[in-house]
Amino acid sequence: MYSLEAWMSAAGIVFQWQNMAMVFGASLIGLIIGFLPGIGPLTALPLFLPITYGMKPAPALILLAILYMSTTYGGSLSAILLNTPGTAASAATCLDGYPMAKQGKGGVAIGISMMSSFVGGFIGLAGLIFLSPVIADFALKFQPAEYFMLAALGLVLIAASAKGSVLKGFIAGGFGFIVSAVGMDLMTGYSRFTFGSTYLKGGIPLVPMIIGLFAFSEVLSLIESGDRTISEKGELSGRIIDGLKTPFRYLKTVIRSSLIGLGIGIIPGEGAAVANFTAYLAEARASRRPEDFGTGIPEGVIAPEASNNACVAGALVPTLTLGIPGGGVAAVFMGGIMIHGLNPGFELFTRHQDILTTLFFGLVVANFLLLICGSFLSRYAARVTIIPISILAPTIVALGVISTYIMRSQILDVVAAIAAGIMGYFMKKYGYSTVSFLVAFILSPIAEKSFYQAVLLADGSYWTFAMRPISGSLLLVTVLVLILPPILKKFRKPEPA
Repeated sequence: MYSLEAWMSAAGIVFQWQNMAMVFGASLIGLIIGFLPGIGPLTALPLFLPITYGMKPAPALILLAILYMSTTYGGSLSAILLNTPGTAASAATCLDGYPMAKQGKGGVAIGISMMSSFVGGFIGLAGLIFLSPVIADFALKFQPAEYFMLAALGLVLIAASAKGSVLKGFIAGGFGFIVSAVGMDLMTGYSRFTFGSTYLKGGIPLVPMIIGLFAFSEVLSLIESGDRTISEKGELSGRIIDGLKTPFRYLKTVIRSSLIGLGIGIIPGEGAAVANFTAYLAEARASRRPEDFGTGIPEGVIAPEASNNACVAGALVPTLTLGIPGGGVAAVFMGGIMIHGLNPGFELFTRHQDILTTLFFGLVVANFLLLICGSFLSRYAARVTIIPISILAPTIVALGVISTYIMRSQILDVVAAIAAGIMGYFMKKYGYSTVSFLVAFILSPIAEKSFYQAVLLADGSYWTFAMRPISGSLLLVTVLVLILPPILKKFRKPEPA
């Protein structure tokens, strides 16, 4: 489909100095935007969309796609260094990345993140380039029943993988489910748990919840601990190059997580936040040492970072092949395609194959540039972990408040973030998993909407979840996740004393 001549022509366009300057600039800007909490690709792309009006189609699409990729890359920096995910797609990276930073290994963790993101992005791009038609056809088989079972599997995984008490994991997940229900009922339109508040009718926004649950709660923990710096040693140890090498010792983790991210990315509406946690939880379940997750181990950084960058490329598959956006950011990207008089689908892959090939080649080049830029910036960014808490804590709070407010210019969003921070602090203190809470908060609306749609399409029959091949398979996996661990534990030979 893609001839050598087409690739050579694409290279000639991408390597023009003005286009290379654009690729480099977009990569750097995206990394910086991604680092800022709450200001992710869904904010960045609309801001840059007007700039593309006067550009040729190929460079314009490259600019938008690179911003999408680079902001996802950049979100991991603040997740690792400040326990504040720059985007929802990096939330799971906090779980092991931040503990590594506290051990003085912030540079190593960022190196792991950069290389995992690079490999995950490369696998995602390979899927986008060579498997688009096949993958898009499979994505069409996902109906509401499949979406519901996928969300249900995620909800079971978070509770089963929670550190400490599994019961507390289920309780935290159930609480997340309840909090996500605040707002308007999807079926009846009636208000739920709003207590007469107009603000709560729209539900609790995700960004304030994430910033509060991770950033503000951690500030309270840091103040309580009395530590002088985030790094408990007060110094940095390990080299960035060590982090860049680490993912190659865990190739199974990288490949498995990348494929999970690619698969979830092609399913419209799921998004990188779901891929991020799904890959992390799947890795924890597959690991021989699941109890070590959350303490600062490489696999806990590799899994979410490989998956979220593969998910970015995956989200472009249905966008380009079917004209069905893989998410909110992909919808903005599709708007960029149509602004230039192009139609996603068969026409794009036949009449405008030269533009498509140039886009793909530009993304491959950008993936290499992001690795180089991110690795260079990390040696300076890691020094954040040895800044005194007395300076860093107010800075994190100020940054979180500003990032929360500018999203919708509502002061109540800041109040919601502060409330989430206090809640997160007490949840951590008493052993309730904030991860279980957050993943349930993200997945519950998907599960609720898909459940109602599936039952309506099946004329009220609940058998649709078991009788459809894909949803039935997901149901089987969900049941196995619940019953296998206690069975295997019963028959496992006790370790010698």
